Amino acid sequence: MSGRKVYRRRRHAIMAMLVALMVAWFSVSAWTAQIARSDVGASNVTSYTVKPGDTLWSYAARITPQGHDVSETVDELIALNDLDSGSLRAGQRIVVPNE
Repeated sequence: MSGRKVYRRRRHAIMAMLVALMVAWFSVSAWTAQIARSDVGASNVTSYTVKPGDTLWSYAARITPQGHDVSETVDELIALNDLDSGSLRAGQRIVVPNE
């Protein structure tokens, strides 16, 4: 056999092994896959209608339990309401967690 034929056979054998390994890996991955669950349950929330003069910080300060960080409440309100900033408008309704 010529050197070129041996090289081709080895190359084909290596490619076949790689394909077999990939098939095995995908099979195991599919068999052990689990559904991702990010929803841990319904949140207990209420709504609040923003009054003239309210800011997100002032409202968060009113509802933050004593000894807790107001900035964490602000971050939570921004996330719950999908706000781009901390700006509020009078009459705007925001979702507020019940605690």
